[in-house]
Amino acid sequence: MFRVQAPVVVVFSTEARAELGVQLRAAGLAAWRELARRGQGLEMAHFQIVVADVTLAVSSRLRKDGFIVIELGLGDPRQAARVIPAAQLRQAETQARTRQRLASHAG
Repeated sequence: MFRVQAPVVVVFSTEARAELGVQLRAAGLAAWRELARRGQGLEMAHFQIVVADVTLAVSSRLRKDGFIVIELGLGDPRQAARVIPAAQLRQAETQARTRQRLASHAG
């Protein structure tokens, strides 16, 4: 067995930084663990976690250079169960562009 250390960059919004204070590292680790626990891939358009009583919106992407970027901002407790995989978001964007293209050709 061997371990692989993957470069992970965690980016916080200004509002999340202000709310979390000294809990930034714990929040970043919690987001990484939840991303892995979900088992839906490394790219997630949106999910939420709660750290230190702060609801955080999390998104993640894989950069071309192999770095994993996790972005955290303030979330909405009313949307806590909302999860959007990045692949689903890309598919919806493609469908919207196709509909827009068809509508512009029809008019």
